[in-house]
Formats: sequence, C-alpha cells, structure tokens
Amino acid sequence: MAKKEQNKSAMTSAQKISVGVGLTAAAVAAAGAYFLYGSKNANKNRKAVKSWMLKAKAEVLEKLEEAKEMSQDEYEAIVKNVAGAYVGAKNASKAELKSFKDEMVDHWKAIERTAKPKKKVVAKKVAAVKKAVAKKVA
Repeated sequence: MAKKEQNKSAMTSAQKISVGVGLTAAAVAAAGAYFLYGSKNANKNRKAVKSWMLKAKAEVLEKLEEAKEMSQDEYEAIVKNVAGAYVGAKNASKAELKSFKDEMVDHWKAIERTAKPKKKVVAKKVAAVKKAVAKKVA
C-alpha cells in the first residue's frame, strides 16, 4: 500500500515536460514584459515595437509551447523561419528584422534556465512523502 502512495506523488515524464513548456512560456512572456515595461529604455522600446513584431513573437511562443523538447539550434531555426516570413512585410525593415532575431536569440539562456527541472526539489518532496507514508503505516 505504501508503494501506491509513492507512485501517485511522483511526476511522470509527460508532467515534467508540461511543466518545462509552461515555464518556457512564462519566461518568454516575462522577457517581453520586461522589454516593454521594465528596462531602462522601456518608453523607447514600446514606441519601436510594431504590430508585425508582436505577431512574430507570438508565433515563436506558439512553436515553443507545441514542442516537447527543444535545443538552442532548433529555437534559433524557429526564430529565423518566423523572421523570414516577415521579410516581405511593408512595415518591417531589414534592420528591424535583424534586431528582432538578435533579441529573440538572446532570450534563449533565460528560457533554458527556467525550463530545466530542479532535481533537488523533486527529490526532497519524494523523501518527505516517503516519511509521511512510513509514519502512517507504522
């Protein structure tokens, strides 16, 4: 009976992936919020943001959410493909597209940090559950 309790509290790999994707989405949203409201140049950034840029960021975010796992190379390829779709847009200059790609690629380290599960926290929770189950059984 104690084993059944432990299995219910352990996270499956699908749940871990879901948590990672959720954290990734949160990181991208936080980076965007910081860019528009928290940085020193927030006023300038808000004026510079074009509607195409917001749509492009949303597309990158959607592809991040769809992916179960993603490497830096895959992320950069997504950013490049999304930026390539806006080359013909009349409001998007080459300089703005380059700026968009550079900015999005710079966010990878923050995304990667938030997406990695913290193994120590999970191990501590499992140990706490084992102790609680042992007390109930005894």
